[in-house]
Amino acid sequence: MEPLTIALCDDLPEEREKLLALLEQAPVQTTCTQFGSSEDLLEVFRPGTYDLLLMDIYMKGMTGVEAVQRIREADETVSIAFTTTSTEHALEGYRLSVLKYLEKPIRQKDVDDLLRLVKQKKDRTPYLIVLQNGTAKKFLLSELMYLEQKAHHVILALKDGTTVQLYGKLSTLIPQLVEHPFFCSHKSYCVNLAFVCGIDEELQCYRTVDGKNIPISRPNRWKAKRAYEDFLFARARGAV
Repeated sequence: MEPLTIALCDDLPEEREKLLALLEQAPVQTTCTQFGSSEDLLEVFRPGTYDLLLMDIYMKGMTGVEAVQRIREADETVSIAFTTTSTEHALEGYRLSVLKYLEKPIRQKDVDDLLRLVKQKKDRTPYLIVLQNGTAKKFLLSELMYLEQKAHHVILALKDGTTVQLYGKLSTLIPQLVEHPFFCSHKSYCVNLAFVCGIDEELQCYRTVDGKNIPISRPNRWKAKRAYEDFLFARARGAV
């Protein structure tokens, strides 16, 4: 079973040690990286790096709430739990989609319940699994804007503006996208419709939110328009 990756952020070493001891006793396997400040965590945080952030609220410098506000600008889906002596920030936690509050002193049962919840969420989260330099890697579909075939390589364009180059064919990755809102508008492109903001009828392309034009081949023009309209309708109903 693949362990949950956790970032534990608390400015008090003794509090981190207490929580680490609880994590080690939990029924769900974890790997944990410790941070002594919000600033240290933000310096290395990237979407998809962690399955769970355990954030103390009251820290020197940037508070846990302020850090989570920054994190949510980059990652809307990562699971977050506040560790705190007070629940007075409950409204902010709700606004920031915080999964749970672990009130100090934290109990083993609270940690166990949280990890089971995060594991269930992770098991339901769709990923694209690829081989990069002989190593299997996962990319959240919600972070993947489009895939592009270039010669003998596939380029993955991610939400944060970065790209990943893989050796291989786009056609071998498409089966992982079939039940998700992706559409192959061209033999060299497959786009996540969640990042499409319109269709340029003159240029015959999808326009993405980052200004990219994804070409639509002539045989796919009607299907591309229908796929996008169906996606917008499903999103309006809350189905995607």
